[in-house]
Amino acid sequence: MLVFLSVVQLLYVLLLSPLVFGILSKIEERIESKKGPSIFQPYYDLYKLFRKEIIVPNHSSPIFHRAPYVSFAMYSLLTLVLPIITAFPLQFGPTVDFIGGGLIFGAAALVKKLAALDSRSNYSHLGLSRAASMGALAEPITVLIFIMLGVISGTNNPYVINNVLQSSSKWYLSLTHWFVAGAFFMVLVVELGRLPIERHSTAELGMIDQGMSMEYSGMDLAFEKWGGYVKKFLLMSVFLNVYTMPFFVPMKLDLSSVFVYSGVHFLKLLGLVIGIALFEESISKFRLFKNFDYLAFAFSLAFLSFLAFYTTVGRV
Repeated sequence: MLVFLSVVQLLYVLLLSPLVFGILSKIEERIESKKGPSIFQPYYDLYKLFRKEIIVPNHSSPIFHRAPYVSFAMYSLLTLVLPIITAFPLQFGPTVDFIGGGLIFGAAALVKKLAALDSRSNYSHLGLSRAASMGALAEPITVLIFIMLGVISGTNNPYVINNVLQSSSKWYLSLTHWFVAGAFFMVLVVELGRLPIERHSTAELGMIDQGMSMEYSGMDLAFEKWGGYVKKFLLMSVFLNVYTMPFFVPMKLDLSSVFVYSGVHFLKLLGLVIGIALFEESISKFRLFKNFDYLAFAFSLAFLSFLAFYTTVGRV
């Protein structure tokens, strides 16, 4: 049964992740009084890319060509070990904890950066340098967030953290928890490429991830984009299921409850997508150098959770 649910969760993430970001783009366009593309546009784009010819830079090595497939495989592995539609470990759940999952995310990012460096493209190198600068500040924040949730639950296992926050109103309502959740939301927004600058565009002043993948085409670009959708879907799911809304996630093996929660989880994602779209469209974009002020504030929230816990001995 656990193997079956693992396959279901993998297909759930792979098939629905493009739809979530199609809906996000549609909502943003409607807020701006534009018609916008169909919510299924990411599927059309992937289908078109799978049918196109693969072209690689003349001076690139095999690293460039294989990187999208390696990173996609890493993100697919993470779908099997994170609490997406269940709050009990599936077949491969005990393989890694939050720290191990973070290392896999980091390894996938490293593979993409090496491929961007190997492309010999000025635009890819520009995106790489910006991504590395952002990551140097964002990754320590993420580590501190994981540490503080580990302090709350006594473990770095995401399933245990979900169970603790789902069953303990003391920890769920504590300042420690909500400072951590606020810091993670700010990091999540950066990882989704929405704020504080317009990362999801192809404008030179705003592109980061888009610059890193600019030299890809055909099936290579399809897996690069699809892997990006999966990564963002996983981060949003962790934010909802572990950090802010751990409720209703099935804690016991019950097939009907898991399938019902799959629909509930998608509704949670839609609520988060609407909130992010409203947040993004109501705030002006920052200049590039202001990203570091934004991340400094996110770090301050994470550090406040540390102070709240140790100055009150875990009472608030």
